[in-house]
Amino acid sequence: MTYAKQTLMAFSALAALTLASVPANAALNTLVLGSEIDFNGGVNPIGGADTYNATGLDFRTNGNASIGTPGSLGLTNSASGNFTAFSAAACASSALGGCGTIADLTSFVVASNTLVTPALPIANFITFTQGAQSVSFTLDSFTIANVAPSGTSLGTTTISGLGELNYVGFTPTAAIFTVTSQGTGNTSFSGSLVSQGVPVPEPSSMLMLLGGVASLGFVVRSRKPASFKA
Repeated sequence: MTYAKQTLMAFSALAALTLASVPANAALNTLVLGSEIDFNGGVNPIGGADTYNATGLDFRTNGNASIGTPGSLGLTNSASGNFTAFSAAACASSALGGCGTIADLTSFVVASNTLVTPALPIANFITFTQGAQSVSFTLDSFTIANVAPSGTSLGTTTISGLGELNYVGFTPTAAIFTVTSQGTGNTSFSGSLVSQGVPVPEPSSMLMLLGGVASLGFVVRSRKPASFKA
């Protein structure tokens, strides 16, 4: 199991425990639990030579650096659950425009898990469009976990957060996202959007979950990914 998948599973477990308090009758027409879109793209570090030392991330637009312009996303594989209408085969590569976008994270502070620019919440942080189908994700929380390079292992940056998925025909549904990147200069990243299967929680539940996300981010920073062979 990859480091990114382990991180995603940990965030999913935390979200499930907190969101279990949402009344069952409120889940009508929510996106099915585990509905997932996996994506990839290119990224340039801001304020550092690699993503591990960066103080911001510029997601590349059509393969080019463009700070402040949403980056292009391709699909890693065919989506699952309620997102099966989105096909990797019908999506161009991110370098050719892809079929989705992700907003740049131009300034953050790793030590305090703080996103400076843009400010939270970020509407349309991630979007996907294919034909008549479109989905958007609003980012409500932010946590970053860096693992230092060691031996043959490259430094790894994992950014995660909680927010809401908006998809025509469904109520806004709680979801988590994860983006993981390694390498220097113009490098690549992979990520996932996963529905938690319940409506966006009440503010009290959201605050409890955000506190747990911050704590989990601290734990993740102490872990190291498997060695990466150059």
